[in-house]
Amino acid sequence: MATKPGVLTDWPWTPLGSFKYIVVAPWAVHSTYKFVTDDLEKMDLGYTLIFPFLLLRILHNQVWISLSRYYTAKGKRRILDKGIDFTQVDRETNWDDQILFNGVLFYVGFSLLPEAKQLPLWRTDGVLMTTLLHAGPVEFLYYWLHKALHHHFLYSRYHSHHHSSIVTEPITSVIHPFAEHIAYFMLFAIPLLTALLTNTASIASLAGYIIYIDFMNNMGHCNFELVPKRLFHLFPPLKFLCYTPS
Repeated sequence: MATKPGVLTDWPWTPLGSFKYIVVAPWAVHSTYKFVTDDLEKMDLGYTLIFPFLLLRILHNQVWISLSRYYTAKGKRRILDKGIDFTQVDRETNWDDQILFNGVLFYVGFSLLPEAKQLPLWRTDGVLMTTLLHAGPVEFLYYWLHKALHHHFLYSRYHSHHHSSIVTEPITSVIHPFAEHIAYFMLFAIPLLTALLTNTASIASLAGYIIYIDFMNNMGHCNFELVPKRLFHLFPPLKFLCYTPS
């Protein structure tokens, strides 16, 4: 918990405990049913792939967790030479809540937005637009959002929960109160919605953007360096493409 928990700290499904996945179960069943029964010509591939995509994100994060704990246990390449305490492990067990939250929003968006129907697998203009929007306005706004979250008012009510983890793990990156995740999703939705509303979106641009964010978040919160430092000397622009735990 943050030092002074603010409004919308808890996730809406927190009282459900381990049964929280029931919130996406109706959509998952419906999309699976349509996949089995619809003709290939009529199938909405984007809607059908949401559930497998959520499972892929969970697997992606779990691989990072296992890799990070391996290096932590091995004791080599660690940045902060300390172990992970059980309090932190317990606090971070709900790392999948943000995937569940995104899943609900994806299902609602694909159900309500006509532009999200029958998306192609790839569109170059949409991929370029998503990339430029992230590198431009999203990164700029994220900087100021993050700076605001470190102001004592918001820090004590929200962001201090994230910084309670001293020895960071990959999924420490998503350990935030619910209200903070709402702000993050609104920000990262800018490229997604722009591509959709301009009819340039594709499954590759939407899924690739989310996977990219997951990858960078996981890599940036490991307690070890994945990218060798010499690569930054050999290719200086790399520092503009990724950030590191150090």
